[in-house]
Amino acid sequence: MPDTKEKQPLLQNGLVLGFLAAFLWGTHSVIVRYLTSDLGGLQIAITRLFIAAIAIYCMLRVMRVAVSIQLNDWNFRLAVLSTVVNYILFHIGLEHTGAANAMVLENTAPFFVLIFLYFFADTPVTRTDILATGLAIFGVFLTVYQDFQGGGEPLFGDLLEIGAGLSWAVFLISSSRAMRNSETTGERLNFLFGIFLCSGLLLVPLAAFSLQIPTANDVVFLTLLGVLPTALAYYLWYEAAARVSTLTATLMFAASVVFTFINSALFLGAAITPVAALGAVLIVVAIFLTTKNQK
Repeated sequence: MPDTKEKQPLLQNGLVLGFLAAFLWGTHSVIVRYLTSDLGGLQIAITRLFIAAIAIYCMLRVMRVAVSIQLNDWNFRLAVLSTVVNYILFHIGLEHTGAANAMVLENTAPFFVLIFLYFFADTPVTRTDILATGLAIFGVFLTVYQDFQGGGEPLFGDLLEIGAGLSWAVFLISSSRAMRNSETTGERLNFLFGIFLCSGLLLVPLAAFSLQIPTANDVVFLTLLGVLPTALAYYLWYEAAARVSTLTATLMFAASVVFTFINSALFLGAAITPVAALGAVLIVVAIFLTTKNQK
């Protein structure tokens, strides 16, 4: 068992990698903003997965690591299934409710993670963990409070987004556990490559009848979307998940909300309100709270 001095650098490195991943996730909405409106959300999501799979494949080849998909790994199958369910629920839900509602409700995933860990994984959940989770979810709400709105059939859409949060919790737990059991970067990259490829293939039939030919401008931004907030961001998060607890890794996703409105302010001219800034602070505090017992 490594001692405290050995654990500390691992924890610190995990936090740095996790925040870098959150920063890249935060570029997602900015990049999508530049995509033309002729592409449907599900087509964008599927294309993003395939481009990310190609990027990870190239990384594996450069590293001279054999490419393999561990279909017999239960964590892998759970991660693929939860990714597919999440993409379906999130994008359909987004058609019935507001984007801010969707962001808040999907980020209820840490709450579901706590429930799964306590009841099904025989993992102790402390008061600090509960407090950190509550702070993070409230922080997400505050960061998007200005845009909080419903539309169409908000109740139906909101229910779908809660389902998206539930499925994302399954992805977070299965991925985090797989990463903590992994030993090399090659293993983590192969796990990620398999998720992107298999999820994309399973989702193709759902968008087959609504596919549109992308413009040259679309191709550029789809490539950026697949490489930066998908392939690179998830790779960094997987490296972080190998070093920190499941709950800390989970809350790193909430940190992406912080960088989303920062990037929106920098590149799209959006205003940063005091309420949103407070929400960002709460999310960051929540992440560091979960590291208290790891030090």
